[in-house]
Amino acid sequence: MKKLETMIPSNPFVISAERVNEMVPMSGLEVEELLIELIPIAKRFARSPISNYQVGVAALGKSGNIYLGVNLEFSGQPLNATVHGEQFLIVNARNHGETEIVAMALSAAPCGHCRQFLNEIDEKGQLQILIPNTPPRNLSSLLPEAFGPKNLGLATNLFVLPDVYPPFTHESPLVAEALRAACASYAPYSHSKSGVAIHTSDGKIYSGSCLENAAFNPSLSPLQAALVALVTDLRRYDEIVEVVLVERGAAKIGYERSARALLKNIAPDAQFHLENREF
Repeated sequence: MKKLETMIPSNPFVISAERVNEMVPMSGLEVEELLIELIPIAKRFARSPISNYQVGVAALGKSGNIYLGVNLEFSGQPLNATVHGEQFLIVNARNHGETEIVAMALSAAPCGHCRQFLNEIDEKGQLQILIPNTPPRNLSSLLPEAFGPKNLGLATNLFVLPDVYPPFTHESPLVAEALRAACASYAPYSHSKSGVAIHTSDGKIYSGSCLENAAFNPSLSPLQAALVALVTDLRRYDEIVEVVLVERGAAKIGYERSARALLKNIAPDAQFHLENREF
């Protein structure tokens, strides 16, 4: 394991295809074996103050990149504010332009919540699930008779992004980035697109889009997705100084209350702004 640790970048949340191609022969591992060996490395970055149960996930994208995911828990918040490791990984991959996850390694079988969320990117059930000391399985074997987008008459995928974005002109770069994130939302069920942009004390901006699920409940809010971007850059919550939420004023659902509540727990001194826009 020490040999492997010397090969991975200091921030291992995204390992480029080029680096992966170097690591495979150097480590003497097949890619699938490499994913499994990365699980305990990912676990170190988990933030689980409620359960103290660290989740680590590693996955291979169609691009050849490897992505890591961890669980995020938030003290003082309802348990449904938690970001599961598999959800974290999907957001991480989407943020880096990934179009498909080919194989995913976990220390244990994914919970039902995550199986449903994964179905939003792999409705055919071909995603390979790798668990140590267990034969590989496809998602379809873990989620038989699945309920997904096709059951609601949709032919879509969480990884599909808009081809064209409207121009984002605003005097505030933070609002402009939140609007971009809102337009990149995956909201085929409620059509309530929304985005969040986080401003940190050193001037960096991290954004997130709402990501919906056919079953509704494993959906992610834009603030949860933005926090994934923050964590993948190894940042702390107390570095957040300002948050902007952009959503449609007449949308069926809104994220203002949940965003304010979560932000109050993790960054109580941060400013929060809501922008209702038509886009």
